Amino acid sequence: MEMEAVKRSQEGAGRGRSRYIKLQVCSRVTAGLAALAAATLMGFNKQTSVVAGFAIEASYRFSPAFKFFVVGNAIACGYSVVSLPFVSNLVEGCTLNLFDLVRMKLESSWKQSSWHSHRFLVLAQMNLALLMAAAAAASAVGYVGKHGNDEIGWTKVCPYYERFCGRTEIALGCSYVAFLLFLFVCALFSVYKSRQS
Repeated sequence: MEMEAVKRSQEGAGRGRSRYIKLQVCSRVTAGLAALAAATLMGFNKQTSVVAGFAIEASYRFSPAFKFFVVGNAIACGYSVVSLPFVSNLVEGCTLNLFDLVRMKLESSWKQSSWHSHRFLVLAQMNLALLMAAAAAASAVGYVGKHGNDEIGWTKVCPYYERFCGRTEIALGCSYVAFLLFLFVCALFSVYKSRQS
């Protein structure tokens, strides 16, 4: 009787680990794709418009906040891809066969320390903070571009650059989706680790 209970609890734990890995991988891949879409949309977003007889170009390169947005989302995407091989190492006994060779090469220094899962969480939280800061900075600049600021005399520029502003809004939306997915990844990791202890 006791053996059956132990066997059932081990099977349940195995299914829980498998579900955890699947959720982690799906969330990381989707978040990475959303961050890649945001960086790509903003990176190739350019429009030239004639204002008062002069051709003026709008591009992400003219705003430090938009540059930070592109770089931040690119780093978040890269982190998502690089972290995939390590996901399976966080759960004992489960592996992702696709990344076994890469993981064996990259994680040799991580196996020496029992703190690697905590480092992994800290890196995920740093990535989350970077992504949120990039999206917030670009949102602030985008808000002023769309609505202007009458008190300081800044006019709206989106009526002149509708396509640029539209693509910027889509890129911001993708970035916030990536942020929410990375937030889910961090929460999922914390819940899983708290249930193990």
